[in-house]
Amino acid sequence: MIRRIIGLGSTAALAVTAPIVLTGAAAPANAGTTTTTASCTQLASATNISAATYADRLVRAWGSGATATANCYASTATTRTLYGQALPGGIHWRRVSTEGAAGTIYVTYHDDARGGNLTIGVQNVGLRAANGWHAAYTAKFSGEPKAWNAVQWSDNLVRAWGRGDTKWTAYYATPTAAKQLHKVAAKGGSHWTRIATEGAAGTTYVTYRNTVTRHTLVIGVSNVGLSQGDAHAAYTVRYH
Repeated sequence: MIRRIIGLGSTAALAVTAPIVLTGAAAPANAGTTTTTASCTQLASATNISAATYADRLVRAWGSGATATANCYASTATTRTLYGQALPGGIHWRRVSTEGAAGTIYVTYHDDARGGNLTIGVQNVGLRAANGWHAAYTAKFSGEPKAWNAVQWSDNLVRAWGRGDTKWTAYYATPTAAKQLHKVAAKGGSHWTRIATEGAAGTTYVTYRNTVTRHTLVIGVSNVGLSQGDAHAAYTVRYH
């Protein structure tokens, strides 16, 4: 799914408030690109774990872009559905329900950041292949996740940096951009106000002014990067 960038007004105050508390499928997994059944055995056993845990592992792997791990847990059709929506899937998915029907356990997740649900169908333990892999054989999205535009993304980054949240700063920004922000201050504070937005050559530049120090901060967000996934789209920082 391609997320389109939609422009917002040029001036808005940023209240540095606590983010949504995200739980469930938020832990990262080891990255990879290809897999075989043999390589899957390097992972923790999937033979006798519950369907909910099985689905959690798949969603975490897809969320972090660990395609090799995701391919172990999912069927080809399931990975095609997941990757067609986004790769990586993002870290905002939270398990909200589990129910069983006709040998399958359906595990549903909600995207706390953008909205929308994902339901993974996992074969019950006794119906899985002997090695336990590829038991997540169906995936369905409903209420497709809402697009985040570049301005909202930048606002979220400034809020995270403002409250000294290194985890979320590192999520919204590239390592280089996060390092640039932390050189300015470990905790950016709550006095940043958005004053301008402009686009150029595939990047949206969002400008903020500190109402106390009068310093200016410009965040550059890659429109292409934002359309391809949910991480590190803010790649440049200018402070003066």
